[in-house]
Amino acid sequence: MGNKIICIGREFGSGGHEIALRLGQQLGIKVYEKNLVFLACRYGEVSDKILEADDERATNPYLFKTVHEGNYHVTRGLPTSEVLFSLQSHEIKRIAARESCVFVGRCADFVLRNEDISLLRVFISAPFEHRVQRKMELESLSYDKARRLVKKMDKQRKKYYESYAGQEWGNPDTYDLCFNTEEISMEEAVNAIIEQYNRL
Repeated sequence: MGNKIICIGREFGSGGHEIALRLGQQLGIKVYEKNLVFLACRYGEVSDKILEADDERATNPYLFKTVHEGNYHVTRGLPTSEVLFSLQSHEIKRIAARESCVFVGRCADFVLRNEDISLLRVFISAPFEHRVQRKMELESLSYDKARRLVKKMDKQRKKYYESYAGQEWGNPDTYDLCFNTEEISMEEAVNAIIEQYNRL
């Protein structure tokens, strides 16, 4: 098998981002998340200003922008979200073939399903109210604002994943490890993931 890859899916506010950063630091490997937008845009020679707003978003069939710039890797006239998904998927495969790393979101587990790599699929969740309280503390938001934000982002991520992967977002049957960060600390989750990673 090739490189060892950790793919992290996460509910908004569950701590998936923080867990990914800790994994990267402790394992000495890179974490790819929002930087995949920049890499995708560079590959397609498209301005990141055109695509970044559609990161981890499914296409709205009633209201969407199309792409009319870029190189031969870009199919012009497609919705921005579809162009970004295609370019990001290429970059995810390219990176996975080159190095062991952590991918956060972006349907990486689905994109890499048939690649010659060792893949560890992880999902991080927590009860809704726990995540709302966490966002209130981290971003100094009111309860109502945090509640609306968590609900909105969960809906967006679910729609994105299910639109492109064709699988139920957060379904334990499609992941190797699932953690509830209300019941387990981030340190415990990181240690468990590393233990499994080392077995790959």
